[in-house]
Amino acid sequence: MNTKQIISIFLLCGFLTTNLSCQNVKKEQTNDKEYLQGLTKASESDLPDQDIMLDGESIPVYNIDGKRIRGMEMMEAIMSGKYSQDFYVDKNKEIKAMVLVTAKEDEKMVWEEIKKQGDGNSELIGKDAIPFSVKDINGNEHSLNNLKGKIIVMNFWFVECKPCIIEIPELNELVKKYESKEVVFLGFATNDTSTLNSFLKEMDFLYKIIPNSKEIVADYEVLGYPTHVVIDQNSKIAFLTSGLKPTTIQDIENTIENLIKQ
Repeated sequence: MNTKQIISIFLLCGFLTTNLSCQNVKKEQTNDKEYLQGLTKASESDLPDQDIMLDGESIPVYNIDGKRIRGMEMMEAIMSGKYSQDFYVDKNKEIKAMVLVTAKEDEKMVWEEIKKQGDGNSELIGKDAIPFSVKDINGNEHSLNNLKGKIIVMNFWFVECKPCIIEIPELNELVKKYESKEVVFLGFATNDTSTLNSFLKEMDFLYKIIPNSKEIVADYEVLGYPTHVVIDQNSKIAFLTSGLKPTTIQDIENTIENLIKQ
């Protein structure tokens, strides 16, 4: 597993760039595992340099014990750094399964380095927040200037981002917990209003949803999804993180609590 692959997993919301190092793979290798019947392990030439959806549904993902995993369980396993990935293809060279295998020591070392750099733009913490003035899907206006004195919790996401969707229920719980406090939750989506309205008919998201937020995404140099930013009462960036992580929600909550106490 090379650095480009790891960064793609860590930052890009479950899309995996298939620029892989598949050493010593025999194209005709077969297997006796029921869930891989009819498939062969992919060689490097079988995997084009393109993005594939790694959401646990489009391509089944199996853990080291052969159990199919989805959602947060899948993301936690991938992001633990303990495993590498083997892809399996059918006779038409279409990827039909991914299996987690024990990572080599050098792969684990690369993971540790990536984790240290995982929040990419952490140098923004402590600096002035980038000004914004936007309208949510209900037509309500929100600006950094008007929200000064309040804590602003920002979520950068989009409808097709599976890890973004996975954490929505927990984000909703945060909104409920702080609804009586001076905390504002803004969800900056890259989708248009029509797409967002269709999505929100099927799933509640209690943040104030801002459509067409690509300009704000660029201003905040968002590298991957989901990305979370917390701005303090003095309009300075207090917290920033990218990628789906087991501790993200708790980290946001801890930041809010510390700012309320100040």
